[in-house]
Amino acid sequence: MKRLIVILSGLFFLIACSDFKQKEQLKAVEQLTSEATTLSKDFQSSFPDTLSTMRQNMIQLQLFLQQHVVLDSVDRTYAKDMDTYKLARKKIGPINKQYVALKQAFAQENTRLSQLHSDISNGFGKRDRYDAYIATEKKNITLLESRLNELKKELNALMDTYRLLHPKLNSLAGKYK
Repeated sequence: MKRLIVILSGLFFLIACSDFKQKEQLKAVEQLTSEATTLSKDFQSSFPDTLSTMRQNMIQLQLFLQQHVVLDSVDRTYAKDMDTYKLARKKIGPINKQYVALKQAFAQENTRLSQLHSDISNGFGKRDRYDAYIATEKKNITLLESRLNELKKELNALMDTYRLLHPKLNSLAGKYK
């Protein structure tokens, strides 16, 4: 009988200790959810809606210049500008793929965080693994943030190239229309 009382009190003590951690764990998950939401909003606001229109404009201008501009000699600045313009246009496809992948990653992260919050608050799953799960989600959010920053850099480089070269090449095309 004494053994049973000792075992039951030991189990009660273990459960009570995990409940003390539960509040801290819930706060950590809520903070991670807040970070993920902020990053997701930043992601949505930093991606331009006009990317496909910009790509179409670039294709049309490039085709027009290839068909109508015939130079007696190769102008190096024109050739360099056309190469840079063409490479910028080709980067739009990979940027769109990164956008789709990041969009899915943010959705999955939000789902995982809400499930983890639900598990911690209800005491489901392996309680001793909650801290490891929280650490994993922190790493995932850090990774999402770095991928978002890379995408922003690529977008900024693309937009800078477009703003620099499109008006210049468009004015050249206007001479041949």
